[in-house]
Amino acid sequence: MTRVALAGCGAMGEIVARTVYPALGGLAAAIDPDPARAAAVAELTGARPFTSLAEARREAGIDAVDVRVPHHLHAAVVLEALASGCHVLVEKPFATTLSDAHAMVAAADDAGLVLAVAENYPHLRAVLDARTALAAGQIGDVVALRSTRAYQVGGVWVRDGWRHGGGPSGGILLDQGTHQVSLLRRLGGPVAAVAAAGDDDTVALTLRMASGVTAQSLLTWSVPGAAAQAEATVLGTGGRLDVVVDYDADEGGCHVWTPAGSEHTGKENYYDSHRLMVEDWLAAIRAGAEPVVPGREGRADLAVVLAATESLERGGGFVEVP
Repeated sequence: MTRVALAGCGAMGEIVARTVYPALGGLAAAIDPDPARAAAVAELTGARPFTSLAEARREAGIDAVDVRVPHHLHAAVVLEALASGCHVLVEKPFATTLSDAHAMVAAADDAGLVLAVAENYPHLRAVLDARTALAAGQIGDVVALRSTRAYQVGGVWVRDGWRHGGGPSGGILLDQGTHQVSLLRRLGGPVAAVAAAGDDDTVALTLRMASGVTAQSLLTWSVPGAAAQAEATVLGTGGRLDVVVDYDADEGGCHVWTPAGSEHTGKENYYDSHRLMVEDWLAAIRAGAEPVVPGREGRADLAVVLAATESLERGGGFVEVP
C-alpha cells in the first residue's frame, strides 16, 4: 500500500482530505508549517500531523507526497520530495517558472519516480467524450475553439489571502490559466503562440494552435458563475460541441450539435475529477506507468501561461510558446 503524505493543509488540501482520501484508505501524514492546520487535516483522515516533509519522511515512512501548497512553493516541496525518493502529485500550475518546471521533470525522470499534475480537465468524462467525437469527425473539420471560466472567487479560495491579487501565486492567469490551457490543448492540440489582454481578475487570450486553428479563452473572477457552464466549445465545418462543466450537481457532459440533431453524453460533477486524478496517480505508482497528466504536460500548459504573462507585460502582442 502506498503511504501518502499531504503537503499543504489549506483550502485545496482540506478538500481532498475530506472528499478523496477517506475513500482511498486515508493518509499517512498531514504536513503544514501551521501545526493547527496540520492537526485539523490529520483528524479528517487518520493521518499523523507534521510541520515538515523531512519529519514526516523520517517518522511516518511515507513514499508519496500530494503537494497542495501555494503555487510559488511547489518547486521547492516537489524537488525535496523527489530527492527523498517519493512519488509526487502536484497541484496546477505545476510551477511558476519554466526553469523550475524543467528541474522538476528532470528530477523525476532521473529518479524513476511518478510525477503527476493535479489538472482536472483531462480526467473529466465530458472532455474524453469530446475527444472521441472529434476523432470520429462528428463535427467535421475544426474551425475554431473557445473556452470560458467565469465566476466570482470567494469563500475558502480567498481565505488564505494569496490567490486573489498580484503576489507570487496570485492572479487569475496563473491560478486558472493552466486549467483552461489544458482544456484547449486536449481538444485542439499544441499551442504555438498566445496574445493576452486584461488584469489580475479578467484576462482574454487568443491562441494560435500549431494546427493553424485559432482559439480564444476568457477567464474572469468578476461575475456570478452558473452552476453548469459550457467551458469549452469546438466549432466545426459540420457542427459544434460543448464541454459542459457542473460544480454543484451532476449535469456536466459533452453536447454535440449537427444538422442531423443533437446528443448529450455524461452526467458528472467537476469535483469527481479530484478523486479520479488521485486514483490515477496511485495506479501509475503501483504499475510503474505514466499518469494521465505527467509532469511534462503540466510544463507545457505552464509554458503557454507564462507566454501569456509576457504578452500582457508587452502590451498584448503575440508571444511564441517555447
